[in-house]
Amino acid sequence: MPRFLVPTPVALAAACILAACETKTSDRDIVWVDPANALVEASRSERSTLGFKGREIVWLDPRTRKEFEAEHIEGAINIPFPELGEQTAEGLKRYGGFVVYGTDYADPIAVSASKRLLEMGFKDVSTLRGGLRAWRRDGQPVVVGDVAPAESNGG
Repeated sequence: MPRFLVPTPVALAAACILAACETKTSDRDIVWVDPANALVEASRSERSTLGFKGREIVWLDPRTRKEFEAEHIEGAINIPFPELGEQTAEGLKRYGGFVVYGTDYADPIAVSASKRLLEMGFKDVSTLRGGLRAWRRDGQPVVVGDVAPAESNGG
């Protein structure tokens, strides 16, 4: 009769190290928030349902600088997705949370940026459902021009 081996935590940890495990995220890790709830949550200073802990919540726009300049949410910072990495992590630590947005529904750049923030160790990350399209549909204003300094440039 064959016996099945149940891996021990030590064996699992060793296998993970040997396989060079790293933090991975999936679409299930994305926390979606609609424009109205994002505004309510961003205005609260106490711990909220999104997990923000009283520090400033920042709108993060991972689109290109050209797209950002064409329109963005007031007060948002622009860190184009390719620049979002370990070099920008230190500057982002001062924020209590992030609401990441893109242009449209399930925007792959916004989803990827949210996942990257999670992989970098940030816990309080939400993604704006519908992006700027839903934002405008809900009657919220957008800003044109005036590119805000990106965190990667020391802003």
